[in-house]
Amino acid sequence: ASELCKTISVARLEKHKNLFLNYRNLHHFPLELLKDEGLQYFERLYMKRNSLTTLLWNIVGHGLG
Repeated sequence: ASELCKTISVARLEKHKNLFLNYRNLHHFPLELLKDEGLQYFERLYMKRNSLTTLLWNIVGHGLG
């Protein structure tokens, strides 16, 4: 999880437009993305080949969708 937090923090600080979270075996949507306007700069979020069991319905309200 700390590697995931670091990836998100770096992407946020460097204002990346794309965030790649592919192949991380995630079971839950990373809530770190919703903290402190975390999705402000991201235009695309890639989460291929994870194991999400639920998806937050309020993601659209945070800028994705």
